[in-house]
Amino acid sequence: MLQTRQAGSGVRGCARRPAGGRRLVVSARASTSESAEVRAQTNRIVPLPEGPAQQVQQAVQAIEAAWRDGVKRQRLELLLPLIGATDLDDWPGGIRQQFKAAQPMVESILRSVKQIEGLQGPLAANIWDQGDAVGAWTGKELACVLFPTAATLDKLTKLCNGPDAPGLVIIVNPQWETRGNLMSDFGFGQRKVDAERFIEGFEYSYCLKQLRVYGDTIRTLKAHPNRWQVHVAGRKVAPDCIATRDEQPTYQEIEALLRDRPDSMMNKSIFDRIRTEFTFNQDSLKQQP
Repeated sequence: MLQTRQAGSGVRGCARRPAGGRRLVVSARASTSESAEVRAQTNRIVPLPEGPAQQVQQAVQAIEAAWRDGVKRQRLELLLPLIGATDLDDWPGGIRQQFKAAQPMVESILRSVKQIEGLQGPLAANIWDQGDAVGAWTGKELACVLFPTAATLDKLTKLCNGPDAPGLVIIVNPQWETRGNLMSDFGFGQRKVDAERFIEGFEYSYCLKQLRVYGDTIRTLKAHPNRWQVHVAGRKVAPDCIATRDEQPTYQEIEALLRDRPDSMMNKSIFDRIRTEFTFNQDSLKQQP
């Protein structure tokens, strides 16, 4: 499944932070009320979506909130529903199979987003790259690119920086890799620097990712303007939010969080882990497309 390994930092725990900071003398009552409202919103624990429909709803709300906050270049990471796949074979049909799962969700998101004031108008659908299943929906005020790649970065750059650039551009589940190799998907030298500076301009408005850590299923969730959340999502128990972060949590941070939990699989014996993984694999094989 999709994994998250980007650098991050923050305060551990899901509890709300205490109010702090100085109060302004002028309009103190209004400022204090507004600050309390902002703190309550950004500290709110967003529940994990129960399916694609709820995930779409959360994404739309996050996109609109980020748009109202002036974020004009947004990034989404959607957790796609498995179609003709299980947790074991993980998309045997490759990126085209993923496109079939993602397309209905993206189009549902766009139907709602393009009703927002300032983003209205028709969208034209196009395929930017047939082989890599890169799709684009473009309009005067709004554009969205699904599965953008390094090979389509020039088109994305032109879309964002051209004279008729839409007010809001969204990228969904980009397929490029910038870490882990001696040479990233963007090559090296100044081209790499320019490309990575450009894509860093896309701010997460919504992100839902899943990974397995020593037998535990972990989901990280970000829904603007709320903080990043780390959930332990068991198959037979309700998901448990174990931490929030100001930045996207790293894999190492998630390991540390689990190490502090006596009931995590990391702290179980190797035999317990094997038994749990066997059960997980058996259940996965029973999943219906």
